[in-house]
Amino acid sequence: KSFEENKSTFSIDVDNGSYTNFRRFINDNQLPPKDAIRVEEWLNFFNYDLEYPESSDEHPLKITSEIAACPWNEEDDLLMIKLQGKMPPPAANLPPSNLVFLLDVSGSMNDENKLPLLKKSFKLMVNRLNTKDKVSIVVYAGAAGVVLEPTSGTDKKAIIAALNKLNAGGSTAGGQGIELAYKLAQKNFKKNGNNRVIMATDGDFNVGASSDKAMEKLIEEKRKSGVFLSVLGFGMGN
Repeated sequence: KSFEENKSTFSIDVDNGSYTNFRRFINDNQLPPKDAIRVEEWLNFFNYDLEYPESSDEHPLKITSEIAACPWNEEDDLLMIKLQGKMPPPAANLPPSNLVFLLDVSGSMNDENKLPLLKKSFKLMVNRLNTKDKVSIVVYAGAAGVVLEPTSGTDKKAIIAALNKLNAGGSTAGGQGIELAYKLAQKNFKKNGNNRVIMATDGDFNVGASSDKAMEKLIEEKRKSGVFLSVLGFGMGN
């Protein structure tokens, strides 16, 4: 067979957000925007009960492939490429975590797919924590404050109770919140551990330091201390 192009690229990203986003639009009786459809994220959503053998040597990836006739076009073949990275160690063998949840509880977070979804998501994480882990919670709206001092990962009731009490209202003092979260993370620093601020927001920063440059500089400086930042976005429109 002849090919117009004898080279191809493909994504190894295992994100499946495009499918869940599409499903949400359909459940709301809407068509998703064209650029929200990413075919590889649809393919990766489903479990095909396939075997993905792990690398047994020094290489981090194991690649296997299968080829078959294309059922809807006899001129073509379908090639399936399976990639498996080395699996992470079991949770029991992970380093201890010092986590600070930095949660936006401003008025714009009131929608069902923002603060309520945030609470459900963080509860899933809390259920995976163990005795080596510590969790603190900082919230910000018109001002920032600590709503949960460092708490053992085994005290899931206390962490979940603090999450359940959160309500949305006020403006967005994001700059003040992130400073407080980093301060708390540094105070409870775990050597050789996972020291991380996990920020959840719909993207509004309208009180305090809010420029991209200022935030980028702050995050880079804090990273040098061994405290890292993960950001989770909620909702739409920002």
